[in-house]
Amino acid sequence: MLFDKILGGKPAVGQATAAGYDITATGSKRRFEKIVRVALFLLATVSLLTTVGIVSVLLFEGVRFFTADFYETKPVARTATGETAAPGTIAQVSVRATTDSLIYVSWSPPAGGAPFTGYDVAIRPRLGADLTDCQNLAPERTSCVIANAAPGRSYKVGIATVGGPFDDAVLETDSFAVPESVKWHRYFTDTKWRTLLVPRSYGIWPLLVGTMMIAALAMFIAAPLGLLSAIYLSEYAPPRMRAIVKPVLEVLAGIPTVVYGFFALFFITPALRLFSDDVGIFNALAAAIVMGVMILPMVSSLSEDALRAVPSSLREGAYALGATRVEVAAKVVVPAALSGIVGAFILAMSRAVGETMIVFIAAGQNDRLTFNPLEPVNTMTGFMAATNFSDNAIPGTAQFQALFAVGITLFIITLLMNLVSQAVVARFREVYE
Repeated sequence: MLFDKILGGKPAVGQATAAGYDITATGSKRRFEKIVRVALFLLATVSLLTTVGIVSVLLFEGVRFFTADFYETKPVARTATGETAAPGTIAQVSVRATTDSLIYVSWSPPAGGAPFTGYDVAIRPRLGADLTDCQNLAPERTSCVIANAAPGRSYKVGIATVGGPFDDAVLETDSFAVPESVKWHRYFTDTKWRTLLVPRSYGIWPLLVGTMMIAALAMFIAAPLGLLSAIYLSEYAPPRMRAIVKPVLEVLAGIPTVVYGFFALFFITPALRLFSDDVGIFNALAAAIVMGVMILPMVSSLSEDALRAVPSSLREGAYALGATRVEVAAKVVVPAALSGIVGAFILAMSRAVGETMIVFIAAGQNDRLTFNPLEPVNTMTGFMAATNFSDNAIPGTAQFQALFAVGITLFIITLLMNLVSQAVVARFREVYE
């Protein structure tokens, strides 16, 4: 007892620990530990299920973009009633449009039994539709086919008798849309992205090229500046200077991206136009410059952490061999932290690929494929933002379903970039003891 009091310890009887857990804890403490463990398990499960659910919805809706026929394909019928049921008027007309750009028209004989020599079918708007099978029809005909209709376009079809006393008695259908389907191979091979004008085209390349061009230009700015600032903070800056500079640099990460977008549009773009008249009001270069400034703190912070993780013994050994500070930083520290630096670059690149507001405000909405950074471009995130806030985001249409197809494409790109980052870190990681 006296020995225990002198050491300030507790009796050894019944005292034991296992992995930091006091097995002599009371029952209430054990119950609390179980509750915490169960709560953490449930939170992790909810997080995992939420991620799986989001990815599943993207996959399902993205696949549906290539497999579904958009717009109604059931027949549209119109029956003559009231003042339209005059003698000589067609009693009923119906149309059925298919995804192969055909409109099948059928009708019943005119009311009143007045004599006539045939039928004539018209379509509004014409827009190149082929009416060869629907002109100068014999009285015994009750159907015809209109070819070359534009998928996604709305039409009205009217039919009237010809050669009788009621030539002006036309029965016209209500407006209907020709259904359209998106072929997956056209999505990956077409070089036009046109979702508003008919005929529509859903080639992802204009969006993909615009996205990657802006992200690459942003990394061209952020990578060298971020790495140099990380080397300064890690190898040259005194502790007091580092404590001031690093928080100031990371303040850039807290600025809302919408502010960056307006800064690019109203400050960077006018500055660029002072040097060249070829710079558009909306252009990829201004968006890339501001995006590079936005992701610079990420590159700098992650690279600086990787540099500071290099053991001091490597630096001291290099100094002992007569190396200068520049040689130590360039030939010892940076190569030793290369995996972390490359991982920081790839993560920053994926962040640039997923940025929305900057490109939505400053890059424009040009759906044409271009490699000129002075021209307006469209990106995957810019298209999603513009479509979501427009009147074209109508569920059940191809334009709306394209949001999910572009979203799953963007998800796959960022996922691959993160996997590459992890592979690079695991392949070139140096472990020091």
